[in-house]
Amino acid sequence: MERLEIVDTGRRRRFSDAEKIRIVEESLSAPRMGSATARRHGIAVPLLFAWRKAYRDGQLGNEAASFYPVRLD
Repeated sequence: MERLEIVDTGRRRRFSDAEKIRIVEESLSAPRMGSATARRHGIAVPLLFAWRKAYRDGQLGNEAASFYPVRLD
């Protein structure tokens, strides 16, 4: 019988919007392929394509824009 060892992969990595933009722009520059860029950065290809869509839709780079000033009287 074969013995399997389970290795903890650690915590999930978090990328800032600036890092995502840098990776997306790298993937869009010719002649690089998206899959090669994803492998180079250790991310899944579908995640890279989701970031590309967010980049096209203008949803990356607005980390501070999610808070709005509120005045309470």
